[in-house]
Amino acid sequence: MSTLDLTELIQEYGQVLSRFFDPISDMIFLMAVEDESTFRYVMMNPSAMRVAGLTEEAYGKTFEEVYPPEKANRMNHQYREAVRSRKPFSFIDEEDICGESVLTPIFNSVGICTHVFSVTRDITERKRLEDQLHYMAYHDMLTELPNRRKLYDLIDDALKQTQENRKMLAVMYLDCDDFKKINDTLGHEAGDEFLRGLSKRLRYCVRDTDILSRFGGDEFVIILPDIANEEEVARIAERIIHSLGQPWLIKQQQLSVTVSVGISLYPRDGQEKYELIGRADEALYQAKDLGRNRYKLYSQPK
Repeated sequence: MSTLDLTELIQEYGQVLSRFFDPISDMIFLMAVEDESTFRYVMMNPSAMRVAGLTEEAYGKTFEEVYPPEKANRMNHQYREAVRSRKPFSFIDEEDICGESVLTPIFNSVGICTHVFSVTRDITERKRLEDQLHYMAYHDMLTELPNRRKLYDLIDDALKQTQENRKMLAVMYLDCDDFKKINDTLGHEAGDEFLRGLSKRLRYCVRDTDILSRFGGDEFVIILPDIANEEEVARIAERIIHSLGQPWLIKQQQLSVTVSVGISLYPRDGQEKYELIGRADEALYQAKDLGRNRYKLYSQPK
């Protein structure tokens, strides 16, 4: 059967086909193929026309005749790939909608591709849900900061960049000295409000290139890449302690809070993430042993 024969059959029995394809929410296109490289509209269901912004006036026209050059080139490439591979070709396009398409080439009795049948499903909601689940897997929902899992990925990238630049990297491990009292006296809702406020203050204390994460509970880990010297780390630590030490107003109650900060340095205190985070945690407890409300660079136990 030639291309013209099939097109004529569709035109003749279009009303019958409409009963099958019009109610379908998926977008359905049928394109006639010329010389395996040119495609003309033969059939579309209402969903396809609505999303593509086309009408029946597009029938018999090519991609170049209905779309801007960039979009026409992209669609020609996708359809030619289906013809070339001689099997269904699938892809996801997020231009008009987030759509998952399957292009199926149709061959006549002598093996020539005469048409390509396309079905596109709107997966916008599915993609949104997938993105949301991915975000939830790597972020703390209370503060919207990267969580521990995400931090491990980010510190790997930061270490690699630091090694290439031959600079220092600092890991800060901090927590509140009396966070439990906030929960015990004002309740967990107040504790959550405080942690959200703490994360906002921390953002103002660090550089745009620094990595801030909630490690768990009232514990936060900050990665400082491209550090020039210990003095630069000390200035950031002092800024954090000063900022978080300013009065807090939580549930109409004014609070005074102090934090302790432990710091480890790459490459002096460790070569990989777990070692650096562990040494920063040790330095945190060294700071607490010295009286809290201070920072402490890691030092080997005597």
